[in-house]
Amino acid sequence: MHPPLYYLLAAPFFLMDEFSSQKVTQLFSLILSIGNLYVLYLLCIKLFKNNALRNVSFLLAVFLHSLVTFSLYVSNDTLAFFLGSLLFLYLHQYIRKPSQSKEILLAILLGLGLLTKGTFLAFAPPLVAVVGLSLWKKELTFGRIFFRVFVFCLLFCSVGSYKFFENYLAEGRFIVHNIEFFQYMPAGSYIGIKSFLLFDFKRLLLNPTFFEGDFYLEHLYSILFYATFWYKYMEPFNGFELGSQTSFKYMGSLIYMAGLVPTLLILLGFARKTISSFSFLFTFKNLNSALFAKRLEEAAWISMLVLSLILVLMAGLKYDVWVCFQSRLLLQAFFPILWLLYVGLETIQKKSGFLLATGVGSILLVSLLYLIYYLTEGIFVLY
Repeated sequence: MHPPLYYLLAAPFFLMDEFSSQKVTQLFSLILSIGNLYVLYLLCIKLFKNNALRNVSFLLAVFLHSLVTFSLYVSNDTLAFFLGSLLFLYLHQYIRKPSQSKEILLAILLGLGLLTKGTFLAFAPPLVAVVGLSLWKKELTFGRIFFRVFVFCLLFCSVGSYKFFENYLAEGRFIVHNIEFFQYMPAGSYIGIKSFLLFDFKRLLLNPTFFEGDFYLEHLYSILFYATFWYKYMEPFNGFELGSQTSFKYMGSLIYMAGLVPTLLILLGFARKTISSFSFLFTFKNLNSALFAKRLEEAAWISMLVLSLILVLMAGLKYDVWVCFQSRLLLQAFFPILWLLYVGLETIQKKSGFLLATGVGSILLVSLLYLIYYLTEGIFVLY
């Protein structure tokens, strides 16, 4: 049902494994998780100029529950996260100094992403636009630009189209979701405009996980995205049951409260950079090369994140299944989220020392809560 790349790469580990535990196979996920963290570190070092704010922002990559746990499962998510971060790294290198060899590498990486998870479809339009605009800035002829963009598209489609053609041959259409084959979760999540507008935070704090929780929350999409971003809202059986099936689940409530300020900082960064990205659309013809590259890259980051969100929303609305509304489905575009947190911190630093202290303190607090959570769950599992 999923594209095959992760499972092909994990097969040698699985051959040495026991079906009941899959710990050796999980080692492959751990390797990818470490690789992803290192790539995110490289991106932050290259692109975040303020050392203190960079280090504080990077704590999100180190501790965030959805990123850490889904990076360690035997799942295509872990490879998707790694390839997503790698794409952002090579996108940066391409925009700074475009070349045909870098275009080929970028196309191959996008193709490998599509061989891993269908959510990489959201990356294709921005990357095609980046290639076209970068070549335009180099003052190539229209024919030359068209040829190189065509080769870029042909290459990533050739590498990444296997699963889509398999779907077409088996089901008569290119895109097929696994939910179509079995009822994974109760349908009927959509309750009108309230599904988008309501954010019943008090209800979430009282019911921090879906397990024996408040089923009304499954109808509120913003709550689902928020809860699955910061904590294990939908994961009652993942080896760490203490935080979902006992009173320790209220650690999730504390994490939700501590996560409010960082979430607002991410949204502040998003608002600021969305405005500048729209501005870029109307001014790019007059920008010098350095500013053009910077604004183009930021617009690409925003576009890749927004299109990833739109793709997830489309699937969730089509199948009307609440389990579609999970933040992990966006985490191949985790770097832009990290960047938006940094931008939010940078913005309030210019406004108020108190606001900055509040923002930094909230990130340190949520990191401490995660540390307590991981240690407690780990000790409980061991003993």
